[in-house]
Amino acid sequence: MIDTERLFIRPFRPSDAEDVFEWRSDPEVNRFMPYPCDGSIEELRERIGEWIADNDKFAIELRETGKVIGDISLEWSEKDKSHEIGYNINRSFWNKGFATEAVRGMIDWAHRELGVRDFTAFYAKENGASGRVLEKCGFVCEHTGQYSRDNGKKVFEALFVGLHIE
Repeated sequence: MIDTERLFIRPFRPSDAEDVFEWRSDPEVNRFMPYPCDGSIEELRERIGEWIADNDKFAIELRETGKVIGDISLEWSEKDKSHEIGYNINRSFWNKGFATEAVRGMIDWAHRELGVRDFTAFYAKENGASGRVLEKCGFVCEHTGQYSRDNGKKVFEALFVGLHIE
């Protein structure tokens, strides 16, 4: 478990499904995600089971209430030869610094406990809020490009950013 001032970052549990469905089914929250909204809580329960088995996506839990308000992942990117961070936050908790706190917590933990020095992330150019989170965490633009979802039906112009710790 990663412990920050207001958050716990921990493995998902099956009991998190209802909290997670709040944002994974919200089209506004998922507007720039490379995956579509979850259509049912049953489908989401299966996905949470996969996250638990794969151990690469973690719950962002409010320390004060125990509510799961987002997810964060850290996965090796063979293409970039670095660890890719991704995150998503329930819209009710936007603009409160939770995403920045979670990303900083994940970076600090991965650097301290795993020795990770190179991180990467990407975001849609239209998603300035996500860009600001990554900028606050020290990421800098390395190149532009695209990513898509729905088998290429929706394409996003994107910024690909990196953070390299000496």
